[in-house]
Amino acid sequence: MKMSKRIYAGVLTILITAAIYGARHLSASKSEEGKPNILFAFTDDQSWIHAGAYGTSGVKTPAFDRVAREGVLFSHAFTAAPSCTPSRSAVLTGQNIWRVGHAGLLHGGLPKSLDVFPLMLRDNGYFIGHTGKSWGPGRWNSDGRTEHPVGKAYDTVSYQPRLEGLSPLNYAANFELFLKDRPSGTPFFFWYGSSEPHRVYRKGQGLEAGKKLSDARLFSSMLDNAETRSDVLDYYVEIEHFDRHLGRMIRMLEEAGELDNTLIIVTSDHGMPFPRGKSTLYDSGTRVPLAVRWPKRIPAKRWVDDFTSLTDVAPTILEAAGIQVPEAMTSRSLMPILTSEKTGQIEPDRDFAVIGFERHTWCREEGAGYPARALRTKKYLYIRNYHPERWPAGNPEPVLETGWSYGDVDRGPTYHFVLEHQKEPEVAPFYRWAFGKRPGEELYDVEKDPDQIRNLAADPAHAALKKKLAARLTEYLKATGDPRMRGEEPWNDDLYYSRGVWKQQMAK
Repeated sequence: MKMSKRIYAGVLTILITAAIYGARHLSASKSEEGKPNILFAFTDDQSWIHAGAYGTSGVKTPAFDRVAREGVLFSHAFTAAPSCTPSRSAVLTGQNIWRVGHAGLLHGGLPKSLDVFPLMLRDNGYFIGHTGKSWGPGRWNSDGRTEHPVGKAYDTVSYQPRLEGLSPLNYAANFELFLKDRPSGTPFFFWYGSSEPHRVYRKGQGLEAGKKLSDARLFSSMLDNAETRSDVLDYYVEIEHFDRHLGRMIRMLEEAGELDNTLIIVTSDHGMPFPRGKSTLYDSGTRVPLAVRWPKRIPAKRWVDDFTSLTDVAPTILEAAGIQVPEAMTSRSLMPILTSEKTGQIEPDRDFAVIGFERHTWCREEGAGYPARALRTKKYLYIRNYHPERWPAGNPEPVLETGWSYGDVDRGPTYHFVLEHQKEPEVAPFYRWAFGKRPGEELYDVEKDPDQIRNLAADPAHAALKKKLAARLTEYLKATGDPRMRGEEPWNDDLYYSRGVWKQQMAK
């Protein structure tokens, strides 16, 4: 579907451009001239502020900071959906989650009818592979798909003994094996998908590593106490684990003389796994870090304020590789921005992002989700909640015997503290923000209220503005074929998300 030029220009959906950066080739010659190697580095559950390049000193991210310093750092990158599977589906397909069927749901499938950019790269001469978490969780081989969407898995090298609270995979060592398998002279695409900083964390590891409670950078929607701050420090340790492996990969490429012709994209699938973060449409759940480096084509030391969406990753990579972008992709390549020498706002029409959410865990009766859409501009966040009668974080009581209360919020010290102390006056507001029901519309003045805790939707003084933003969101959703614009709820009877499948996943 082709959109009008005006809407297409505005289709600044949400790009969290993860790090695509080449890999070191240990025994082969450099890749084919004109085609860059590509390294895409993707963290799991990291909010944008938690990296050194964004001014957070308590978490050490020298590899990410180097990519940002020697390339481009994006200030307004957004996920397409604050849930693992749909976010990754959007990255692979370059499409909004309402266009990809059950690939837009956690534990969904990935229909064969959907083109995914890594396989397009392979069909155009690239050697592709991945380590760690790529697409998922879900069943990529549903609907007749016979090839993994990100190529061969390189997951054979693990830490012995396993590092407590971390993935056992030695990501960098697996990348090295991938490079050894790479045919001489062949450009490569590698997806480095860490499981960090996804929960579970080893409690207290941040303090044990020498971090201080004052190092934790919190959103104002988070209860500021020692329990929360220590929990955030544990989350920092996992971000740093990801960054160390990224640094090792970069050094491999540098030693092989291939770093400058490697496109590196570093980003995250969505925000942090804390109450009112992941699974919500507030910035703490949707805004992600994004840095891109490719010295051969991209001028360095630049900060870009253009709104970008993770859906933009696919067309960006395809254009960089000289491959035609499919018409089905509702996103736009970032290459004009990346190759510009300007800083700040470069393309004026990239002034908003649209984010969607349908269903995360099975935490409401009959597997009901919490469908919502959001429009984020530089000054405002407008959210439309289609079923405000439902609990946005999941039902207060466990729905399945294998589940837990408020199942769309990852369990951890912060989760437990807020629930256990929810009736205390100083905790009650944080409980409401994270777990309470929400109205059908929400409106926040992001300049005055950056963490979006004062809803202005019911304020008559903002009625005209709310109407304008709602119309702009509706226009975009219609232009991109959102079934909810036709009053449809297409995933209610999704067989890939049946009660039985969900219970099997929870039991693992």
